[in-house]
Parts: sequence; structure tokens; C-alpha cells
Amino acid sequence: MSPRELVCATANQGKVAEIARLLPDGWMLLPRPASVGDVVEDAGTLVGNARLKARAILEATGKPAVADDTGLEVAALDGAPGVDTAIYAGEGCTDADNRRKLLGALSGMADRSARFVTVVLVAWPDGSETIVEGVCSGRVAEAERGDRGFGFDPLFVPDDGDGRTFAEMTAEEKNAVSHRGRAFRALAGELAKSPTA
Repeated sequence: MSPRELVCATANQGKVAEIARLLPDGWMLLPRPASVGDVVEDAGTLVGNARLKARAILEATGKPAVADDTGLEVAALDGAPGVDTAIYAGEGCTDADNRRKLLGALSGMADRSARFVTVVLVAWPDGSETIVEGVCSGRVAEAERGDRGFGFDPLFVPDDGDGRTFAEMTAEEKNAVSHRGRAFRALAGELAKSPTA
């Protein structure tokens, strides 16, 4: 039997490799076509943003497409930055800008609990969708630690870990407990239920 194909909406090669490793037997992940430009993520929700990205790839290729979106929800900030996680410090900001803003916002606060949420959505050519979610609860550290990963990784300490931030963990250690790892393992479980072509 030939493998079933999913086109990945992300151009991040590290993420593509991570997703490909998690797919069940009988499935193949194809890279995002270079011809597809950036998708404006203005849906206002994680699910909505993932849908925008997946639909854009589906329309460009005619093949099922997988996309994800992630938000960091900080309890003391009423769930912010949430859907605006990537642009928390403003359009064009860097990861370092975002981390500085978060540390400033939490300065002097005792409650540093937070959680990462990743939504993964597959858009199918028949118009249907598969949607799964992965959550990792933890807390925001008082200072950056570690030099791996990206985004808020140097500040996020998962509850299921050993006190290190994501940025202090190896990729394998992070994937074992992270929101994204959990979401894509859930997707793999859903795909494994589908008969291969």
C-alpha cells in the first residue's frame, strides 16, 4: 500500500522532523511548498489560526494539510499572552523582547503558574477536519535559564519535569512532556485509526 500523505504547514524544519517522527506507519509528511506565502494569523483563536494555515496549504496542494498553533497562558495575566504569544511584545518583536515583557509583567507576583496549549488541525480535501490539543502545565521562572529551544522555553518550567526549563532540556526530554509533543502524539493516535490508502 502506498503511504497516505500530509503536507506540513510549517516551514520550520526542526518542527517538520519532529512531526514526521511522530506519525504512525503508513503516513508520510511532505514539506510546505515554497510557493505558499506567509499566512496572516488573525482568527483570534489557536484553532482558528491553525485552520487558516492548514486551509491555505490544502488549497495550494489539494492534499490533506496539518498545521498547529501554540499559546502560553499565564494565570496572573488572565491567560495572556494566549493567542498573541508570538507577538506578545508587538509586531516584529523578537523572542527576547517577548521574554523581557513577560518577566516585567510578572515582576513581584507570587503566582507564576502558566500552561502551554498546542492545537493541531488537519484539513482534509472533503472539507472535514481532525482537531487535537496538547497541554503542558508549569510555571514561569524568575529568570531565563538554558540556551536550547525557542520562544519562551528559557522561562517555562513544566510541572512534569525535574525543575529545569524547556531550554535546559534536550529535544527528546522536552518532547516527552511538552504541549506540542502531546498534541502530535494525540494526532498520531487519530491517524492510526484511519485505514491507509
